[in-house]
Amino acid sequence: MTYYLRHYFDPFFNHTKLSPAAVSHGRVDHHCLGYVQNIIAGQILAELVPAPEDTEFLDPQFILDSPVLPAGPNTIVNPENSHQLLATKNGYVFYHEDLISVKKLLNIHGDVNFSTGNVIYVNDLCVHGTVRTGFELLARNILVKDIVEGATIRALDAFTAQSGIKGAKSCVIDAGSNIRAAFCENCDLQAGNDIYIEGSSLHTQMSLNGTLIVKERLQGGKIYANNMVYVGEQLGGGINTPTSIIMGYPPALMKKLEGIEDKITAVDENIKQLLKTSAKSDLHRAENRANLEFEEKRMGSLRREQRRIMKLMKKNANSELCRVIVPGTIRPGVEISIGGYYTKINDYLENVAVSLQYGELRFNSPAIKK
Repeated sequence: MTYYLRHYFDPFFNHTKLSPAAVSHGRVDHHCLGYVQNIIAGQILAELVPAPEDTEFLDPQFILDSPVLPAGPNTIVNPENSHQLLATKNGYVFYHEDLISVKKLLNIHGDVNFSTGNVIYVNDLCVHGTVRTGFELLARNILVKDIVEGATIRALDAFTAQSGIKGAKSCVIDAGSNIRAAFCENCDLQAGNDIYIEGSSLHTQMSLNGTLIVKERLQGGKIYANNMVYVGEQLGGGINTPTSIIMGYPPALMKKLEGIEDKITAVDENIKQLLKTSAKSDLHRAENRANLEFEEKRMGSLRREQRRIMKLMKKNANSELCRVIVPGTIRPGVEISIGGYYTKINDYLENVAVSLQYGELRFNSPAIKK
């Protein structure tokens, strides 16, 4: 009996010869090239089926005389169907030495740019070059060996920028666990656990549930943290470089509350303007009645959401364990808030730790007690 090996992936796939995906009306998306063939554990990779009598249109290399599947690494013959080959790991599929194989680590030996497009991958990813501005990565653990520019990166677990991040105010990195970088500037970092910066952090927004360590300078930006912030050399850049640290509650709730409060401010301003206009005449009052009612309803909804978030924050408070530790210098202009207690630094401070004690922020020296 003759068999034909039916593939559930493209056996001739070539990541160096990609075409942009069609969008609509003849347009294409040059960021969407389909760089990798993702495979999930348990997925059927190939199947042996009886070859038809007419094999003219079949690739001869996949016409077999015996029912033997070309099982390579991280694949297995289906124990319930000996004619099916399954993946045993998440990864990408390819032929290697005439065997169907699945590899877990995806290496991109160059930049992420218009030759690769955005990359979405089901396992670990290593980029040996630069991630260029405007491109996106999604994978489990992600390592970038060269610079990260204004990209959007989502790591389900950990992210590492081995050479640093130059975000140009458009870089967003979101990691389920930890973020590690040689340095970072003008970006937005969000981590489920810790962030470790080997050099300096400049004008960067950070949100994390664990510990932030910046070995050199932390200058500019807003930090939402819920455990410890350690800055080795210098915190703040002076009066004209806003640097703030907000601690004591889950960062996601703090950011959400800040967004709600911004909306409340905007709606309150709308209401004031409508009331001012309505006071001019009965006609103006009638014309603005519907808009005023709408804005007042919005305000009520926002106030209720504000109270709900504040209750959640209070329930999940962690203020007593929060510390800002700076063995070096804290410069004037730095703002620190722990559990709603706020202070603004007005003078140079050396070798101090800031914590909430007995209802007030206290500065203790040395920063680290031996």
